[in-house]
Amino acid sequence: MGRGKGGGRARPRGFAVSGMELTNDHKTEKMREARHELQTLSASDPAVQANMFRHVRACTQLLTGRLAAQAQPAEPMFGAGFRFEDGEEKLFSAFTRNDGLERIYIAFDIDDAQGPPIGIGLFRKEGENVVCYGMCKLWSPTNDGRALLVPNGEGGTAGYFAFRRGHPFRWIDGPLPGNFDAGVRRAQSRLKRLLQAAEAEPAAQRGLATIVSNVGQTIFTQPFPLAA
Repeated sequence: MGRGKGGGRARPRGFAVSGMELTNDHKTEKMREARHELQTLSASDPAVQANMFRHVRACTQLLTGRLAAQAQPAEPMFGAGFRFEDGEEKLFSAFTRNDGLERIYIAFDIDDAQGPPIGIGLFRKEGENVVCYGMCKLWSPTNDGRALLVPNGEGGTAGYFAFRRGHPFRWIDGPLPGNFDAGVRRAQSRLKRLLQAAEAEPAAQRGLATIVSNVGQTIFTQPFPLAA
């Protein structure tokens, strides 16, 4: 575990992700293959695809105030998938290490992939490490402005991330500009409205799906077929 620093105050705890070896002595190869098959089966479900795309779109709008198609090159990327297991976060973080772009990852339970996400995390490069801030909370101000990202759901007293056009997230070293619980409720209400609006989006405009794998330090990506 590692702790980032901002100003004179310690940031909420994140964990540094390093290495590319995706092994786990407690799981056999057959168990890993079975999980990958289940992931593929679930991800092939049109309802699951639509649910993930809706949340990516809504979360992007909530945090940035616009759609992903309007993003500038240095801004964070948004994506969704299943809960990381067996060191899968190392593979995902490799993209951040390679291109330096921050990534928001919206995680779903593979057994309830049509339901709400189970967590939101931020992968970002800090010095020589890629750090993941997990179980983030979305917090909305009273003026319906862009939402803020609060790491680890720690109440916003230790700081938060704010979106900047054309730049990575900015770390704000200080308390939230309002009540934590009230801001979380506002974000949930706004997210619900954005999710409802996203339901009307044509499937062809939702985005791209990709399978990511590795052999040693080499990363491979291939398109995943989307439902019509």
